[in-house]
Amino acid sequence: MLESVEKILLYAKGFQTAKDFLWADDQLRFNASLLLLSNIGENSGKISEITRSTYPAFPWKQVRGLRNRIAHDYTGIDYEMVFEIVNQQIPRLKVAIEEIIKDGLATKSFDKSDCKVAQESVFYRHIDFERLV
Repeated sequence: MLESVEKILLYAKGFQTAKDFLWADDQLRFNASLLLLSNIGENSGKISEITRSTYPAFPWKQVRGLRNRIAHDYTGIDYEMVFEIVNQQIPRLKVAIEEIIKDGLATKSFDKSDCKVAQESVFYRHIDFERLV
């Protein structure tokens, strides 16, 4: 989830309007961000019930709901709404995810070896692992 957040922030960086973001690189950044938003929602559904109940302030239902909306109504997605989510909610989501990971590592409810494996992977190169441990 954190890697997807980081990529969305990277892809949307510097855009001042939803329309500019939508049409950048022939919708490449916008469509990639939609896929990543969907990915965040999909992965939020895989989080254990224990973790979800430990962090009730995290918007689990809304994140999952956005995934469903993207997956089932792709052509009806409002690009202004997506731009607002990317600019307003994703930075907050990043902080929340980082706090959950930090807390999970500190309390040993998350395995540090999983973090190490992710750190060595080419797929998670946008995560600042130093901030997490």
